[in-house]
Amino acid sequence: MSYMYYDPLGGLFLFMAAYWWLWIVSSIVVGGVTAVIAFMAPRLVGPEPRSLAHLRTSMALTAIAIILAGFGIFVGAAWLIGYLMGYPIGGAGIVIAAVIFTVILILFQWLLSPFFINLVYRTRSPRTPEEKRYEEMLKEVARSSGIKPPKLRIAEIDVPNAFSYGSPLSGSYVAVTRGLLNLMPDEEVKAVLGHEVGHLKHRDVSWLLALSVIPLAVYYLGQMLVWSGFFGGAYEERRGGANGGVILMLLGAVLMAAGVVFRFLVGNFNRLREYYADANAAMVTSPRSIQRALARLYVAMKGERYLAHQVNSTSSSMLKMLFIVAPLVEIHGGFLYEPSHRWGPWRRSPDLGRYRSIDIDSIVESIKREKTSATEEVFATHPPIPKRLRFIDNLRYSLGLA
Repeated sequence: MSYMYYDPLGGLFLFMAAYWWLWIVSSIVVGGVTAVIAFMAPRLVGPEPRSLAHLRTSMALTAIAIILAGFGIFVGAAWLIGYLMGYPIGGAGIVIAAVIFTVILILFQWLLSPFFINLVYRTRSPRTPEEKRYEEMLKEVARSSGIKPPKLRIAEIDVPNAFSYGSPLSGSYVAVTRGLLNLMPDEEVKAVLGHEVGHLKHRDVSWLLALSVIPLAVYYLGQMLVWSGFFGGAYEERRGGANGGVILMLLGAVLMAAGVVFRFLVGNFNRLREYYADANAAMVTSPRSIQRALARLYVAMKGERYLAHQVNSTSSSMLKMLFIVAPLVEIHGGFLYEPSHRWGPWRRSPDLGRYRSIDIDSIVESIKREKTSATEEVFATHPPIPKRLRFIDNLRYSLGLA
């Protein structure tokens, strides 16, 4: 009787080689697609929406395009994988497995992320009379928006921002940071709350998570095929050995590239939803209040090196999609963010109160005239603030808002 000898060091070497091969292919694919999109950004990025109807049409067309293209990719990949395997049902099974795996990850994130957000940002319920006043303000905005009032949370961090989040396990929340409350007067805080309530009213988290299934599933499927192609796969005996592995790796690389493209499409959809939340703020408070709030945030972020450092020190960015303003950042995945207080130059908290006395209306008009970078916008989770200010003007004129 003969025994097969297994070399553990050889197996480990093969595994590491496969891992590095996958990393190299992933880097080339992601870098290549990103470079192409950056080059084409001026052709891909359009002006701000002309009206609310225009915005809604753009959102609908973008969502339909993502869903139909994703369905086509899944069907085509299932057929081609089945053909290479010589077993059509097997291709469909692999695609379905990738989709189910992605859905489970996203559902897990959706259900548990509010607890992680509350923990990482150290958010708490309102305590002081001033904070209770903001809570009543949130309830008023929610009633005007036609939804059940969410819970207000106070995040004791210096970055002026606000975000909405929630799940069936936790309920809905709107969080405002101490920096934002120090930065702006009550009417602008109310407009910011109107923006965040707009996200809840429009179910933006649900929309984004649902659409994110497509880029993540396509990308994971591509990685699976590159990995399988490296090791050979069960289909090689049927299709001529190593040639089948090469074809499978090429198919995986194409799917990974498609996943990156879908990720940018979802990013565009998210930017449109930001306009939609701005529209809700303008309608339930006033267009001028949300414009002033956005402009004050814009000036503070550009004027304080401390704040720029805080924003850029984050190691995650799924949560950045929830913010009212997210300068110099872009979306990847993940939902944890911890501002850094460790570096010497950044220990001093900024004096945000000094921005309350600026001539904000003149600044609003000045920012509206600023040109924006299409390349920066295509990589961002939020539209540039100059375009958001101009959109609110378009909304005010088209709807006759005061």
